[in-house]
Amino acid sequence: MILEYIPYALCAVLFVAFVLELRTGKIPNWLTLLPFLLFIIVAAMAEDRSALAWQMALAAGVFIGGLLLFAFAGFGAGAVKLMTGLALFIPLSKAVMALVVFIASLFVGVVLVLFLRNLIGSEESKWHVLAKNIMPMSLPIFATALAVFFYL
Repeated sequence: MILEYIPYALCAVLFVAFVLELRTGKIPNWLTLLPFLLFIIVAAMAEDRSALAWQMALAAGVFIGGLLLFAFAGFGAGAVKLMTGLALFIPLSKAVMALVVFIASLFVGVVLVLFLRNLIGSEESKWHVLAKNIMPMSLPIFATALAVFFYL
């Protein structure tokens, strides 16, 4: 019974991360820990843990790729941890489609953020995303979670 609410809990965590990143430009470490704790609950209650091994391998690959993006492309460390936490919940059969959704929502998000920044942004804004020229990476992560859990 608890397992069926895990996707909702994870989406709530990712939404909070998204809002906090819009406001402050940072994703707190305590928040990036929650997907891993939710995965521990899933692993403890799962009848067949063999599928979870593939998801952990996928998450390890996402973490390594995320570290490369952190080192060379300006991704934040919080976004890397959130991507890794989300990857723990993506079945291997949906991994390619999740990557497509992530890349598509990244491009749409960049256009949307640039449009909003030009429309209502200023250096004095209390919202970090409107005061700085940044892309909140939690936006495509949150969009990918919604697509994977409720559409794909």
